[in-house]
Amino acid sequence: MLAKSPPFLMWYDDNPKLSVAKKIEAAIAAYSDRFRGVRPTLVLVNEEELTEIAGVRVQSIPTIRRNTYWVGLEQSESERPRPDSP
Repeated sequence: MLAKSPPFLMWYDDNPKLSVAKKIEAAIAAYSDRFRGVRPTLVLVNEEELTEIAGVRVQSIPTIRRNTYWVGLEQSESERPRPDSP
């Protein structure tokens, strides 16, 4: 049986008046609100929106569309699901 992955929250914000950093901060706040005060450690973004945010790792993924932010918890190596060995 595979281990359950921590949840991700997808956040979409196409407001041209906000910086990418502000959009990510809003996504982090929404995650913390949704998951009862848990602070995310990972945000997945489009390659063109890569930026630095204190306290979280921001990683670019080419298949993520602009203005879309995947917010969640980064798994340690020991927490990652592994296929059952025969």
